Amino acid sequence: MVFEEKRVALKAGIACILRSPGPDDAEAVLAHLRQTSEETNFMIRYPEEIILTVKEEEEFLEKYQTDQKSMMISAVIDGKIIANAGLSCVMDTIKYRHRAVFGISIQKEYWNMGIGTAILSELIRWAPNAGYEQLELEVACENERAVRLYKKMGFEIYGTRECSCKYRDETYSSDYLMLRSLRPAG
Repeated sequence: MVFEEKRVALKAGIACILRSPGPDDAEAVLAHLRQTSEETNFMIRYPEEIILTVKEEEEFLEKYQTDQKSMMISAVIDGKIIANAGLSCVMDTIKYRHRAVFGISIQKEYWNMGIGTAILSELIRWAPNAGYEQLELEVACENERAVRLYKKMGFEIYGTRECSCKYRDETYSSDYLMLRSLRPAG
C-alpha cells in the first residue's frame, strides 16, 4: 500500500518527508540498507549480504506498493532517504493474518531526532485498517535506544530469544520479542 506523503517536523525543527519508496528509489534504498548495516550490529545483515540487484529491489518496492497488507515508509531529508521501515503480514493464512511484523533502519547521523517515533506512529495508525490486531518485532536486547522507543509506542516484551544472532567474532546477542496489541481494551 502507498503511504501518502506527509511533512513532519523533527527535533530541532528539521523538516522531514515521510513517504512510500517506489521503484525509482530502489538504488537509494539499497544504499541506505548497506549504510545502516555498516553503522551498527543491530541490523539483521552485514552490508555485503545485501545482494539484491537494483532491478530486484525495484520489483520488491513495486510489490510492496500494491500489497494491501503491507506498508513501507521512508524518511527523506534534503532529498535523501535516511530511514526506512516496513510492516507486513506474518503469514497470509486465516490463523496468522491478524499479525504483522515490523522493522526499521535509521542512519546513525539521524538517531535521536524523532524519526522512529514519527514513522512508527504512522504505521500503528494504519495497521488496523489493514486488519491487523497486533504488531510484532524482534530487537537486540542491548539496543536500549530501540527498546525505549518501542516501549514508548506501546510494545511490551513477552520473551527473549537467547543467542539469536551470532557475529563474525563468534560472540552472540539475544533478542527481545516484543508485541503491541491493536485490539480495543476490554
